[in-house]
Amino acid sequence: MDKLSLKMDLCGECGGCVAICAFEALDLESQGLRIKEELCIRCNDCVVFCPSGALEITDKE
Repeated sequence: MDKLSLKMDLCGECGGCVAICAFEALDLESQGLRIKEELCIRCNDCVVFCPSGALEITDKE
């Protein structure tokens, strides 16, 4: 099963991915972006939106 992965070093914490996620699977917290895997359906919208390329869909294994 695929999962949404975050490259923290690339994330500019702009919050755009949080705003675009229709499933509320992302939160911008004081320690950075948090992915709520139980809500993420891996639709790829945040990956396409991310201006810094910090998000990607990867193979979980």
